[in-house]
Amino acid sequence: MSALSARTPGKHIAFRYFTPAKRRATQYEEVTLHIQWAPQNYATQGYFNRDVHNNPSWYPESTALKAQDWWAYRDPCEEWYRPFVDRQAAIGLAIEQAIAGAKRASMYRHIAPAWSCFLTDHYALYRYPDYGLFMCQCHVQRDALSDVVSAPTVFQALEKDRHAQDVALYCMELESLLPGYSDETAMTRWMESPAWQPTRRLVEQLLACRDWGEVHLAINLVVEPLVSTLLSRELVLRYAPHYGDSVTPVIEQGVEADREMRQASAKALVSFLLTQDGGNRDTINRWLETWAPRAVEAVAAFAPVFAELDADPQAFAAARERLLAQWAALLAELQLQFPATVQLPAAEGAPA
Repeated sequence: MSALSARTPGKHIAFRYFTPAKRRATQYEEVTLHIQWAPQNYATQGYFNRDVHNNPSWYPESTALKAQDWWAYRDPCEEWYRPFVDRQAAIGLAIEQAIAGAKRASMYRHIAPAWSCFLTDHYALYRYPDYGLFMCQCHVQRDALSDVVSAPTVFQALEKDRHAQDVALYCMELESLLPGYSDETAMTRWMESPAWQPTRRLVEQLLACRDWGEVHLAINLVVEPLVSTLLSRELVLRYAPHYGDSVTPVIEQGVEADREMRQASAKALVSFLLTQDGGNRDTINRWLETWAPRAVEAVAAFAPVFAELDADPQAFAAARERLLAQWAALLAELQLQFPATVQLPAAEGAPA
């Protein structure tokens, strides 16, 4: 509990081990704050174990980001384990009901051939980058310098793992429902398909990065707004209904809901970091310059996929323009610099 009280004759004394963000502590604060110990927060004996490099359990040099008090951050979503599980269960139930409804309506008999090819050649691969991002966020969660910072990252990791499993389970359903469907070449395509190689390279580079702050912000400020949004929204949500697929959008709507929450958490974290130390702005802008060209390259590689699905030769260009414009608005909102290495569509203009 956030406060304990002891009663003495004529006096009520309240004890609190943290200062809530508002007048009263929320349940989110009560179950999250100070689960992760540190010498500056009640672990007065210091860290009792160190790794092979003599680093303690958590240490400031694990990231270039600086903060006076990592425990002062608050996730605006205020999510903790129980509501997280409830939300994930609701997403799973929606997918199960969508599949059951499609079976009743014999929907899979009427899927257009072009979309059947997309589900085989591309959608079956969605599990691989998301599993990679799951592993990335596991690293972030382990090394983040406070429990309130790490909590949204572990939830994001689990969301990525859930989506990877959702795709795998859906592919198993498709093998029994969609004539000729098979995902047995998915791994080979993930390793060799030209459309997916920049994405695979991007995920592998994130896995190799050792700064947990860089990994987390590169995912949420670059990869998610550009690459992940292209895959879920610009490809599945825009094209699936046109081709008679009512199930795949339900899976990806869950992904979109996850992304909306995690972007709110990441935006709040950036705002927090900019108030904690002025040097964080230059650090984050430098990371944007590093990761943005890689994400834009990954987006560009999917142009042939749009050509397979849409007769309009401008379909991919329009999707890319939407993504870049919305991404520019996100960076402007956070008062971050739009990377000089990326060209924004001329009609929108780059933010200052």
